[in-house]
Amino acid sequence: MLLLIGLGLDAKDLSVKALDALRSADLVLMEDYTTFLPVGYLEYLKAETKSEIAIVRRSDLEDNVKKTVAQAEEKTVAILVPGDPLIATTHHIILDESKRQGIEYRVYHSASIFSAAIGESGLDVYRFGPPFTIPFWSENYKPTSFVESLKRNMENDQHSLILLDLDAKSRSFMTLAQAVQLLRDADWEKRLDIVTEDLCILAMGDVGKSTCTAAYLMIKNIARVEDRFKGKPIVIIVPASPSPAELESISRFLVK
Repeated sequence: MLLLIGLGLDAKDLSVKALDALRSADLVLMEDYTTFLPVGYLEYLKAETKSEIAIVRRSDLEDNVKKTVAQAEEKTVAILVPGDPLIATTHHIILDESKRQGIEYRVYHSASIFSAAIGESGLDVYRFGPPFTIPFWSENYKPTSFVESLKRNMENDQHSLILLDLDAKSRSFMTLAQAVQLLRDADWEKRLDIVTEDLCILAMGDVGKSTCTAAYLMIKNIARVEDRFKGKPIVIIVPASPSPAELESISRFLVK
C-alpha cells in the first residue's frame, strides 16, 4: 500500500484521517524540495507517529520512482508532501507508477498555496489565468516565459498567481525585491512594457500561517514593505481589472 499524504502549509495542518493512516505506515518518506517544511513540523510528525522519517530527493521520486514505489508492494509506505500532494507533477508520476506496478494507493489531500492565496486575496477564483513561477536566473539560464505568461493573462483580463522560486542549497526563498527585479529584467528582454513602476501587485508571505502578511501596492513602493516579508515564502498576485467587490477585498491590504 502506498500513502500519498499532504502536509498543508503550516505545522499540524495534517488531517486526523491522514495522521491515522500515517501511524499505520511501515516506512515514512518525506520530500522537501518543492518547499521547506515549517519549523517544528518534522519533530511533531516523529512524536505523533513514533516513526523515523527519511528525507528523499527529487531523483528518488522521479528518476528512481520505480524503486521507490516498489517498496510499497510488501509494506505500507507513506510519502509526505508539503502542501497538497497532487499539485506538483512529480507526485502524479508516483501514482502512475503505482498503477503500472499494480500497487494500491490512497491520497490524503491538504491545504495548497494555490487555494489559500487566492482565498485570502478576496479575488474571484474564476478570474485567474494559468499560474506560473519566477525562477532564479543564473549565468546560463535566464528564462523569460513567466513575463509572457503575465502578458497573456493581462490581455485576457485575468488575475495572475505567481509563485517565487527557492534556493535549495542555501535553503532560502526568493525575496520580493528579487522577484520584482526579475519581472523588470524579463520585461525589458522581451520589450513588452507591461512591468511599469505603477503596476499594482498583491504580495503575500507565509500564507496559511498565523504570521501571514500581505501588501497591495505599486512595485515602485516595495521598499516600504520588504521587511515584512523577510525570510518568508512569498507569492505575488497581479490583479486584472478588479470588480468593485474584489477591489474592496484587496483594499484591506493597501499600502499608500
